[in-house]
Amino acid sequence: MSLSPKTERQEPFRAVLGFTFSHWGRQRWRVAGVVFTVMAATAADLFMPLYAGRLVDAVAGEKASGLEAALVALAMMIALGAGTVFFRHLSFIGITAMTLRTMGDVAREAFARLQRFSTDWHANNFAGSTVRKITRGMWALDLLTDTIVIALLPSLIVLLGTTVLLAWHWPAMGAVVLAGALVYCAVTILLSLRFVAPAATLANSWDTRLGGATKRSD
Repeated sequence: MSLSPKTERQEPFRAVLGFTFSHWGRQRWRVAGVVFTVMAATAADLFMPLYAGRLVDAVAGEKASGLEAALVALAMMIALGAGTVFFRHLSFIGITAMTLRTMGDVAREAFARLQRFSTDWHANNFAGSTVRKITRGMWALDLLTDTIVIALLPSLIVLLGTTVLLAWHWPAMGAVVLAGALVYCAVTILLSLRFVAPAATLANSWDTRLGGATKRSD
């Protein structure tokens, strides 16, 4: 039974994410540490505007306790800034080690499987194209890990945290921010699936052919 175009288009995303998460499962503690440090750095960065507002209110106030409140807000901003830098540095160290191990495992397992293929298969396929596919997959895995852990996870935390803080102080503004964020996410996903993914697939196909032709000419 043939699959519909929609199913065929969604299947690679499930396969790639499942493959990535399976490799992450081999180093659960390291992944958990990276996620924790990213969340801690993002949370510290999220509360920075809150204490900046308190600092402005304390400086603009006329009460005698304004100086004490300003110093407390300033100290919290310094602590949050230091925490952001510290946890972000730890997250970069952790994700580098995690990605290097994952890429090494992928390369070893891919070439181990290639060595089990028959001689006819190797004779009918360009070595350059095969190596190009593996190396491009390793680079894509590195980019995917950075996108999920360094880009999407902090953005999601900031989005949810900002929405909650705004809804706490100003419910109407929180609702507007949430609605705008949902529309933005929907449009981004739609454009990625309908336009970016097909263009990337075509580019990868021609990149593989070019790699095979180049190796053959050498």
